[in-house]
Amino acid sequence: MTPRILITGVCSAERRRYARLAGIALRRSGRHVVDLPADADPRIAHRSLDDADSICIVDARHALSDLRDEAPLRRAVDAGDARGDVGARARQAATLIEGSTAVVIVNWERVPTVALSILMALVSHLAPTARVRLSRGVPDDLRALDHDSGRPSTPPGERPGWTRALNGAHDPFLTDRRVTTLHYEQLRPLHPERLLSALDTLESGRFGVVVRSMGVCRLATRPHRPARWEQSGSAMWLDPLTGDHGFDDTGQDLAITGIDLNGEAVSRLLDEAALDDRELAAGPLAWLEYADALPAWPVVTADDGGPGLDR
Repeated sequence: MTPRILITGVCSAERRRYARLAGIALRRSGRHVVDLPADADPRIAHRSLDDADSICIVDARHALSDLRDEAPLRRAVDAGDARGDVGARARQAATLIEGSTAVVIVNWERVPTVALSILMALVSHLAPTARVRLSRGVPDDLRALDHDSGRPSTPPGERPGWTRALNGAHDPFLTDRRVTTLHYEQLRPLHPERLLSALDTLESGRFGVVVRSMGVCRLATRPHRPARWEQSGSAMWLDPLTGDHGFDDTGQDLAITGIDLNGEAVSRLLDEAALDDRELAAGPLAWLEYADALPAWPVVTADDGGPGLDR
């Protein structure tokens, strides 16, 4: 099979340009350059990232905006297509960085040094195993990345920073004192109404800018099944985990990456959204009566790996 190099990134113009020049630079190398469209189905993006070296192109001029962009990837999609979700662009931007083997930052020359340091550290927090490079031109970048390619490769599932944080192995190569990743754990289920209030507070920026958070959580009103927690920018997804997920005894286990985060305040805020002693003692039947304005989950049948969900 011809070795592939996948070029990714949500900035379409810069990604296409980079892929074209990489194809020219590598035309005699036997390697095939693949340009992954910015609005590719996330499932296709994940599969592509799993079996090829990938270079994510990040435009320094608006990278932070991309990671907080509420826009969908596509304006018109069939029902159920996640590319139409509010915040899908921010999620795609983070996902492509997290799954990459290398991140190349372009158009960085006129970005203030302080802002560039924050961006590089943020990329390294999202993708600790990726090689991060300020572009010096496509041929030079490819030569430098080839020179670094002798170090052990990281399995795709272990590349994202949030995975490494949850496993206690978060080790970003590039750091900035203003960029941090918090590992938050809490065994008690969350009260949905207080969770919504906490999310509003986090989005306000009162305790810093939360760029990305991922992990597992449990809602008191839906006690039979843990949920996958995913946040990018201002968008949030809580989806039920199905089948043999291995999280039956888990409450909250979250990795939270951001800028100027007050970790103690964020942890305290989320703790206050969890059930208190009286509520916990009341038990699951009482929890089901709590107000729950979060989006309903699809009913999971026995064929899908579990009982029907409550909400």
